[in-house]
Amino acid sequence: MLNLRAILERKASDYPTWDCVIEKIVELPEAEYEHFKTAPLRDMPFIAESTDLMYRDPNGIYHCLLVLGEGCSDGVLIEAEGYNYARYSSFIPGAREFVTARLNQLADQIIRESTQSTSNGTWSIYFDEIQERYHVPVSENNGIGSMLKNILEARPEMAELEPMEDGFDMVFYLDYCPNLDEKEKLSPDMQMNL
Repeated sequence: MLNLRAILERKASDYPTWDCVIEKIVELPEAEYEHFKTAPLRDMPFIAESTDLMYRDPNGIYHCLLVLGEGCSDGVLIEAEGYNYARYSSFIPGAREFVTARLNQLADQIIRESTQSTSNGTWSIYFDEIQERYHVPVSENNGIGSMLKNILEARPEMAELEPMEDGFDMVFYLDYCPNLDEKEKLSPDMQMNL
């Protein structure tokens, strides 16, 4: 079956779309998410906490909050325009899969570039660098950072990942690091086995 949830407009004359940037992801318990979807015009504390992140910039791009429900595939994109309710919103079928796919692509790029660049198996990447190079707003507390952290930690190249206030410290398995310094490349008989 190819089932999905959608909003269908009767005799729609067009489908206007806008450029949007997800500035923060909020994941609600499933019951709270379903409650929110039944009355999106109510004031919500999670929207009030993030009103400063939602706006339309001079280029006409909407900076939004994405609301997901635990265990749910869909999501709601919100630009509250300074209010505490979903003043502008869009139901997004498959929002979780969309975000996960994009963050997996980002993780691929970070891992590839980091393992190619390290000379000792360690590398740090900072959130402002991710924003500048990949155009993804990542922070310690915007939901995107924790999702990216989980994806990076699950990668086979990653031996250890330490979150910092402003980025990630990463330690890679040396087999994935082709440009190691000669001193890092120990012969098998010189390696210490436990």
